[in-house]
Amino acid sequence: MRVASAFVPGHISGFFQVCDEARELERKGSRNCGPCIKAGVITEVSVRPASRRGIKIVVNGEEAPWAKTTSTVVEQILRLIPEPIEVTVSHEVKVPIGAGYGASGAGALGTALALSEALNLRLPRERLVAIAHIAEVTCLTGLGDVGAQACGGLVMGLEPGAPPYGRWGQIQIPSDVRVICCTLGQLLTEEILRDEELKKRSKELGGHALRKLVDDPTPKNFMRISQEFSESLGLLDDELRALVRAAIKAGAIGASQVMLGRAVFALATEKTLEKVKRAFSDICSPEAVIVTDIDTEGARLLR
Repeated sequence: MRVASAFVPGHISGFFQVCDEARELERKGSRNCGPCIKAGVITEVSVRPASRRGIKIVVNGEEAPWAKTTSTVVEQILRLIPEPIEVTVSHEVKVPIGAGYGASGAGALGTALALSEALNLRLPRERLVAIAHIAEVTCLTGLGDVGAQACGGLVMGLEPGAPPYGRWGQIQIPSDVRVICCTLGQLLTEEILRDEELKKRSKELGGHALRKLVDDPTPKNFMRISQEFSESLGLLDDELRALVRAAIKAGAIGASQVMLGRAVFALATEKTLEKVKRAFSDICSPEAVIVTDIDTEGARLLR
């Protein structure tokens, strides 16, 4: 049996522009911006010879046949080898699932990296990123997380798609800035990505947001633009709006809705971190609050 592991950071989008006009899956995606966070997904892949192919996926200790994005990645990579093998993929997920933290993208990219390593395929990193991105697009679990998660940092998705079509940039951010999140619940990404009216609004609002950010690529401007986007898109409800206002009143650099989830994220310096955390905890359960660093390394193998 051969084993390999990878870590992929979570990723939050403050705004997004659906870009689904292209026919080729590797050209579809989104333009967006948001931080990669050290709360992410650790993926362990084990492979062994078998009489016929088998795939088992485990999420946080429980078998997960619903993890279709991961299984799509495995199936794509297994097409590259002739002999049948059994593959077990185990995800340890440290972010809420289905709430906009890029868990499916992190699982997909971690699977691609670790499975290629376990099989000693030596596939180029860009190809593995493309395989994970295409799986996300195919399964409607995300559009713009994988490329950002490969980069790390506060990432601008400047052009949609997988390598070599996607293009990303990074916004410089002070080392003492941290991310505070409060999660109230899930939003079903697949349903939202099938909503033609919402996609239409995202194309207009997201394009406008990115243009304004490129003119002034700073953390403060990113948060301001994200807040404007969330108000205009129409997914921000009164509970989320109260969290945004509380965080800003407590001294956060800015706060906005996590796209796509019933969650709010804020950027804060060490000086105001505890005040922002208390502001969230006063409104929702303390267990719903995550404090994490920005991950600047991006996806990587662990062994």
